[in-house]
Amino acid sequence: MGAHTYLHFDPDGLLADLFDNIDIVRSVLDTFAKWKDSVHAELRTATDNADAVHLARITHTLRGSLAQIHARPALELSRALEARCKNSTEFRPQAADTEALQRELQAVADDIAHYLASI
Repeated sequence: MGAHTYLHFDPDGLLADLFDNIDIVRSVLDTFAKWKDSVHAELRTATDNADAVHLARITHTLRGSLAQIHARPALELSRALEARCKNSTEFRPQAADTEALQRELQAVADDIAHYLASI
């Protein structure tokens, strides 16, 4: 069976950052997987309330977590959304504004689940 290609996060980069300590990698990824559901809820709340300030805070926090696990596509979506929130006083986020990020976060979670099952 061939090796799985992870498109939504880089487990090798994470392993290197954590000195190839698989126990720490597992802990970091387990924590992210559990946290993801609350992030989805926070994103929904921010868009339900059209609250750009709240959304900017969420995406800023999310960027740090995504950078740690080397989830580049989601990181870029989060970065762009945070910038949009901060660069326009007129921006009132709606659900459509976070859909791509929500989908990418789910794809990251799916990749993480596959990876965790394989280690």
